Amino acid sequence: MTLDEIKQAIASLPPEELARLRAWLEQFEVLAPGQTTAEPETTASRWGRLAGRAVADVRKRLQEK
Repeated sequence: MTLDEIKQAIASLPPEELARLRAWLEQFEVLAPGQTTAEPETTASRWGRLAGRAVADVRKRLQEK
């Protein structure tokens, strides 16, 4: 799955699902094993950050409507 496909999938989520995704991402960042500020960023943390940005972008667009 490409980043563009992920963004499209996130953009099509209803508000309840966006909220669930956001909560999962927050838990993922907190509970991700081996994640400390001293360690280099992993692929999982990059995807989590990108997904979080995508969710924020979708929210912003939904609020503008």
